[in-house]
Amino acid sequence: MITKSFFSSDVGEENYRYYGWMIVGLSFSTMAIAGSIVATFPVFYVAFLEEFEWSRADAALGFSVSMITFALSAGFIGAMVDRWGPRIIIPSGICVLCLSLVFMTGIDSLPKLYFFYGFFVALGITLIGFIPTSTVISSWFIKRRSTAMGIALSGRSFGSVIMVPFAAFLIGMYGWRSAYLILAAIIFSIVFPLNLIFHRSPRKVDTNNISKENSIDWTLKKASKEPVFWLFCLAGIFHGIGFSIVGVHQIAHMVDVGFDTLAAASLIGALALVRSIGGIVGGWIGDRVGLVSSYIIFGVLGFIGVILLMNFSGENTTLPYFYVLFYGLGEGARSIMFVSLKAKIFPGKSFGRILGFSQMGSGLASAAGPWLAGYIFDISGTYFYAFTLVLIFKVLSICTVTSCAVLAKRKILSV
Repeated sequence: MITKSFFSSDVGEENYRYYGWMIVGLSFSTMAIAGSIVATFPVFYVAFLEEFEWSRADAALGFSVSMITFALSAGFIGAMVDRWGPRIIIPSGICVLCLSLVFMTGIDSLPKLYFFYGFFVALGITLIGFIPTSTVISSWFIKRRSTAMGIALSGRSFGSVIMVPFAAFLIGMYGWRSAYLILAAIIFSIVFPLNLIFHRSPRKVDTNNISKENSIDWTLKKASKEPVFWLFCLAGIFHGIGFSIVGVHQIAHMVDVGFDTLAAASLIGALALVRSIGGIVGGWIGDRVGLVSSYIIFGVLGFIGVILLMNFSGENTTLPYFYVLFYGLGEGARSIMFVSLKAKIFPGKSFGRILGFSQMGSGLASAAGPWLAGYIFDISGTYFYAFTLVLIFKVLSICTVTSCAVLAKRKILSV
């Protein structure tokens, strides 16, 4: 029976296990409604190109600046979550994000795009997104961590199923400025009160889920002395640059080969749904088959997906569906495997710091990727060469994560 203590700040022993899954549901909802805003950038990106006639490289630089903000703030935000907990950090992030979306309505130049989106929106998303969510979930779960992480983090992809085509609809009906205002109102009215009321920090570890394979309480200082930590940073760079190139430019590529914007946005919405499923299924498989083996398998699926994207044409109506299936499952699961593997190798009260600082390279690479792809398109007139780079980085990320597992065998019995 669920008692009062279930909703109080003092989560009792008998209710601990249940409340952990409530945190998973809360995190999923937050990522779905607020975190998925990041997925709407490609739709607004097309609107910016149409209204201001900016070059693709210049416009994509707005997203690149946001990744720099993520990279530079991730470690500090992880430390803030470790110290003050999600009940303070995440509602604060929601306020920052909503105000930032209001600021976006005043954009009329590239510097304003870089400042309002690249700094303020990015800061708001970082305060509620991947780092805080991963840190919170890893503190509530050990044995079933990958499954819980897969459910929580898949919220962003699941929310994108609705938010991306919804953003395209709002832009078409009311213009992109009004669209930002409507999205800000939706996020604040729903997500802010939920996080303010229900978020808790665990007072103890679930003793039924403890893994005895890694009993070290890792700190950032200890982790940074391990070669595997720096291999994780390198793998994040490879993953970040490839993922960001596809994420920002896939809609523009589809429009170039004959899709209309709303159809392309709907396709990306379907992709987000499959990514969400991939995250949940991948987390479940990772807990049972092994994180590294799962990472390799789903990494190959993502590789195939990029090849399919490269061969899109207005006449071929079959490839987009296979792209959605392969790339969605591959990328949805692979991200979960990556963060779950970090949590398994470097558990402890400082995981937020470790995760945040290990993601700095990924953030900087994600900043370079969209601009680089835009620049390559501007000089070549095609995305073929940019997507070829994505394939190369995917292979490198698989090889690097495998190397992480080999080194981690000294401290982890089974990864």
